[in-house]
Amino acid sequence: MRKGILLGLLACLTLATTVSAQTKIAYVSVDEVVQLMPEYKKAMAEMAQFDSALQINYAETLRELNRQDSIYKADSAKWSNAIRTANREKMKKLLTELQGFESSYQQQMQQRQEELMTPVAQKATAMIQEVAKAGGYGYVFRKEALLVQPDADDLLPAIKKKLGGANSPPAPKPAGQK
Repeated sequence: MRKGILLGLLACLTLATTVSAQTKIAYVSVDEVVQLMPEYKKAMAEMAQFDSALQINYAETLRELNRQDSIYKADSAKWSNAIRTANREKMKKLLTELQGFESSYQQQMQQRQEELMTPVAQKATAMIQEVAKAGGYGYVFRKEALLVQPDADDLLPAIKKKLGGANSPPAPKPAGQK
């Protein structure tokens, strides 16, 4: 009985070792893969353009507020109460717009970034999966999550090669192969 349990345990350990020896594990920096994608550069250019448009809108609103303030200070003594009140309301509205700009700006930039970067991240993930499958890797971890990793199992060089990167090192070899 004792011998049977010992043999069973030994068989399980042998099977576990065989299965783990067949499973190839790799890692990759997802951020680096995303930054290699041609779509990333295009998305970043669009983000810069969107940011510039928002900044121009802010500057124009500020310029208009300053213009109306100057007019108000110079001419309000000549105006009736109704005109003074109407101009004060216009300036309050512009001031409120400017005060709300920062939170609105952050929300708009974040939303635009998500719109532009989600397809890029999805394509990068598909590329990682494709390279991992071609290399026979069963598991791929984020490089940033690992404290120690062997150079041979980094998928980034293979992804660079697939994307046509110049001077790409050879594709990764599984651990244990030379």
